[in-house]
Amino acid sequence: MSRRYWSLRRIFIVVLVFSITTGLLFGGGILVERLFRRNPLQKWVKAVPEVESFQLREKGSELSIHVKLNTKRVDNLKETLEPLIREVQAKKHKNVTEVLVDNQPSEELGEVYYKLSFALEEAKITGKYSALYSMLQSLQNEAGPGDFRVYLGNNFLYIQLKKQNHAYFKVVPRYSSNNGVVMEGGTG
Repeated sequence: MSRRYWSLRRIFIVVLVFSITTGLLFGGGILVERLFRRNPLQKWVKAVPEVESFQLREKGSELSIHVKLNTKRVDNLKETLEPLIREVQAKKHKNVTEVLVDNQPSEELGEVYYKLSFALEEAKITGKYSALYSMLQSLQNEAGPGDFRVYLGNNFLYIQLKKQNHAYFKVVPRYSSNNGVVMEGGTG
C-alpha cells in the first residue's frame, strides 16, 4: 500500500477546482436567471414610446424610478408616468416614493421652475392648488409662447414646462415630507 503525501501545489489545485466549480454552480444559476428570465416590467416599459430608458432602485420597502423620456413625444407627463408607476407598484408590491426624470433644463425653464417652486411648496403644504395655477399662468404670460402645466396625481405633482425645443419635467411628491429629496430634470 502506497502513501501519497499532499503537496502544497496539489492542495492549491484542489481548492482552485472546488472554487471554480462552486462559482459556476451558484453564479451560473444567477446568470441563467438574468439572461433567460423575461422581465415583464421591462417588456411593458419598452412598449411605451415616450420612455427612452428606465431604471428601478429599491431601498427597503420603497421604490425609486429613474426614467429618461423622449420630450418631443410627451404631451401629458401625468398620463405618461402614472401607468408606469401603477405597473411598477403592482409587479413589485411596494410603493414608489420617488420619480426622477433624467434630462437637462434650459436656463429659462430652470428659472421658471425656480419661481414656481415657492407656490408649489405652499400648495403641497396647504392643499390649495388655485394659487399654484395662478402663478403658473402668470409665469407663462411672462415667458411668452409655451406650454406650462402642473398635473395633480394621486401621490405626485407632475410639472411639465415646454417652450420652443426645450422641455423641463419634474415629479415631486404631492404631500410634503421631511425625509425625501427630489431631483429634477429637463432638456436643452
